[in-house]
Amino acid sequence: MKRFDIFKRYLGQQIYTAKEENEWVTYSEIKEGLIFKGYNLWILGFAMIIACIGLTTNSVSAVIGAMLISPLMGPVIGFAFGLAINDRNLKIEGIRNWVKMTVVSFASATLFFLVNPFDHSTQLLESFQKASIFDIFLAFFGGLAGFIGIVKREGMKIIAGVAIATACMPPICTAAYGIAHLDFTYFIGGFYFYLINCLFIGWATFLLSRYFKFETVSREKRTMKNVILWDLLLIVMLIPGIWIGYQKWKIEEDSPPQMTDSEKIRALEKRIESLERNVSKN
Repeated sequence: MKRFDIFKRYLGQQIYTAKEENEWVTYSEIKEGLIFKGYNLWILGFAMIIACIGLTTNSVSAVIGAMLISPLMGPVIGFAFGLAINDRNLKIEGIRNWVKMTVVSFASATLFFLVNPFDHSTQLLESFQKASIFDIFLAFFGGLAGFIGIVKREGMKIIAGVAIATACMPPICTAAYGIAHLDFTYFIGGFYFYLINCLFIGWATFLLSRYFKFETVSREKRTMKNVILWDLLLIVMLIPGIWIGYQKWKIEEDSPPQMTDSEKIRALEKRIESLERNVSKN
């Protein structure tokens, strides 16, 4: 029993997490990320063009660069944090700026694809057309890691990694491609991908904000209506992702097994031996 207590204490020390920053510093960082004017407005527009170019040319590095500089995650985190600490102003500003950023992003990307002479789809565009349950998990765990990066001192590397992992920008570009080419399959698929990223990043932020027990701003009774509506929306958004994941699994199950590298090498060696025998006979 004593050894178990020692092990439990040791494990607790290893996995223990605490707020490394003052609550007001964290609040200020999140509130600053909500700003959608001046520099952030221009950065978002430039980032959308970079992402569109990357998707058009199948350039992964360009898409990653766009995701790194994009401020799209700010309003999502701000709204969820405001919901957790019962800050009405933060919630309103978060949802308002999220709508503004989404509209500006759609407009920028749609304009690009309307004037872009290369109107064909690419592999990268198609990859952001169907979001499965695994992409939902990616958004949720990315949101958890992102909020830990916020409450942790010098957590910018974590936040940068989360911006790449959760990929909020390419789905908007995919949806905009669908609008520009009147292809509603791309529009619906890309917009769904974008929505689940925002919703599950926000949900992860809300859960961790409550876990770290940030002090509530308003002493008014917390209304559960918004939380319940969000939970219901999350459940509804899960259904298409589960179905798409199941369809991908069925396709993989029904497809013939692929040869490993070693099997390909052995098959090639046998083929060479067979050709050598035919040559020697002739």
